Amino acid sequence: MNKFLFILLDALARLPLGILYLFSDFITPVLYHIVKYRRKVVRDNLISSFPNKNLTEIKKIERCYYRYLGDQIVETLKLLHISDKELIKRVKVTNYQSVNTALVAGKNAVLLMGHYNNWEWAQEITRYFVPEAFMASIYHPLDNKDWDEIFKKLRSRWQAHIVPMNKAPRVLLNKQNMPWVCGFIADAYTWHKNDNNWIEFLNHKTWFIYGPEEIGAKVGADYFYLEMNRIKRGYYNIIFHPIASAEEQGESYPHLRLFWKEFEATIQRNPAYWLWSHKRWK
Repeated sequence: MNKFLFILLDALARLPLGILYLFSDFITPVLYHIVKYRRKVVRDNLISSFPNKNLTEIKKIERCYYRYLGDQIVETLKLLHISDKELIKRVKVTNYQSVNTALVAGKNAVLLMGHYNNWEWAQEITRYFVPEAFMASIYHPLDNKDWDEIFKKLRSRWQAHIVPMNKAPRVLLNKQNMPWVCGFIADAYTWHKNDNNWIEFLNHKTWFIYGPEEIGAKVGADYFYLEMNRIKRGYYNIIFHPIASAEEQGESYPHLRLFWKEFEATIQRNPAYWLWSHKRWK
């Protein structure tokens, strides 16, 4: 790891969140007006996703998105030194008992969420699960090794085991002696030629990763959608929604299809808090 980079980030992370938000207020106009960080990607994604909104409405969402992005950066950085007490105060978790009910009964739990609001802070949920469960968080290793090490350090402060995506099936399917709970960021971009596993999402034909349901189906897991809402700056509420597949009988990957429907409804209510600066559709 680049020691200078880590020392710099570690020093910044020791600052109070109030100071870091001032830094966010500074970098937001830099990203938006000067650097114009992925402005075209964001604009194109928003216009194609909300064809019924006029340009004034699109620009309003766009500006809100960049303010959120600045906060996301400093809040993620703060994970290096934020206390458990402060995180508990800032992240409220509701309906987690439904997951524990499944775990106590010996079942496994698949948790599905998206790149919406501060998904890095969502790992706070692990403290609410029964201690006898094996907890895993699936991640996609970054190409840059320095940043990959930093993010692994950020995510390893909780009880969850950090598992690379390509090792997830082997790790989870080998856990036969205990119930497990595993979180997936399920809205990662994917595209497969001649693949029929797609849905209509935000006015786009969208292919989805189906590994989470393939793993869950092998062990009869219960599925949950983690909806993360922003209460105000620096404060969030995570709600566990059990996902039942009855409405989608006959279709492949019914739990994932229902997750995408619920996730789309979340974005429609507050569109600025999704990660619009990625190229998501071909």
